[in-house]
Amino acid sequence: MRSDSFTSNLHNHWPGARIAGIIVLLMCLLTLLNTVLPLGLTGVATALAWLYILIETPRLKPKQRQQILILFSAGVAAAILAWSQDSDINLQRLFGEHLKLAMLLAAISFIGMASNVGCDVSKPGIRSFITTLLGMHVFSSVANFSSVIVVGDQIKKKEGIDQLSQLVLSRGFGMAVLWSPFLSILPLVLEQVPGVELSQVYPFSIAIAVTGLLLSIVEARFRSANELQSYAGYPLKSNTLAMPFTLIGMILLLSWQLPSLPTIFLVSLLSIVVPVCLLTLRTGIHKTSQKVTQHITEKLSESRAEITLFMSAGVLAAGVKACIGVGLISLPFTETGAGVASLVLMMIVGLAYLGIHQLALVAIFAGLLADITTTPNLMAISYILGTALAMSGSTFSGLNFIMKSRFNATDTEIVRNQLPYNLVMIGIGCGVIYLMEAMGMS
Repeated sequence: MRSDSFTSNLHNHWPGARIAGIIVLLMCLLTLLNTVLPLGLTGVATALAWLYILIETPRLKPKQRQQILILFSAGVAAAILAWSQDSDINLQRLFGEHLKLAMLLAAISFIGMASNVGCDVSKPGIRSFITTLLGMHVFSSVANFSSVIVVGDQIKKKEGIDQLSQLVLSRGFGMAVLWSPFLSILPLVLEQVPGVELSQVYPFSIAIAVTGLLLSIVEARFRSANELQSYAGYPLKSNTLAMPFTLIGMILLLSWQLPSLPTIFLVSLLSIVVPVCLLTLRTGIHKTSQKVTQHITEKLSESRAEITLFMSAGVLAAGVKACIGVGLISLPFTETGAGVASLVLMMIVGLAYLGIHQLALVAIFAGLLADITTTPNLMAISYILGTALAMSGSTFSGLNFIMKSRFNATDTEIVRNQLPYNLVMIGIGCGVIYLMEAMGMS
């Protein structure tokens, strides 16, 4: 039997899948509870997360297993080295570094239950392109990678996906990373970089996202003028975008009214509560309970790749921090600033193009710079923008794996379409970082 056929059969018939969703839901609920009421549940939640990973690892793709094994092994090796030098890191800190992010990933999967996707009628042309791009941008801010599949299936052609549609999917999704708390990187930065203030970061990250979308429209206008005139997109209906606006509005309101509650807690809680409430209003309690049960037993386990990656990257981050703590790793500078933030931005994008996962890179740099980060808001822009550009530009990113496997995009097409744009956006990002420093922001 061929390996891909074996993997497919394992994916569909693996017996552990029946309980994996229940296990990861328990992990999510215990972590949520422990975030606001410190009841000492972290150890149990961490054990459940790794039990889930153990059950689901056989269903990961071979390349995913290889990458995750490298991250995990490197983190454990770093921790052992730190222990040999009398580090005080314990097993809970090592294996639970990214537990709250695993909670977030499990929680946001519930959003898909209440997604109601529909298309407005629109004449082909630039207006259709712009409305499809903006709709994709807003929809992807809460729907994550599923938005790429949903919208991409509607705009692809028989031979695959054209340049304009690649722009819609990659730029719409990538720029949402800059501001959406439902796309992992923002909560990761808030967790890993103490002192970040969203009120200072948001004006600049949103401005960069708007600039990136405008540049995409200008690029489409000049690079594909003829195709643009006949472009028939998929402008999403307003009721499709109602849930993203509702969720994000509630996050901002509650963050303002209850600043003591962690953003990652609010995002995770609302990701479960809002979709369940919307479904109940639409279909009633009985049908909602059936759909929630189906989601837990069938769909929830599908977060395996993201949760395993985050938890393994957390092991690496904890191991790196432990090595720094005992003096095994030294840095060439003692504080951060615009120069360091700009350098990190370029390194995240550059190394992602070489095949290192962007979220692992953020975990590594955040760990390396943890004790010398004197400008957390500048570093936040660096991490978030670096991740956004790596996701849209690296041929190794999850976004572009979907583009290649589902929509027949090639590595050459992706690099040709994204590299010039990414270089311009890196320049804009560095300019914004230096502007923030000049304005006295840290």
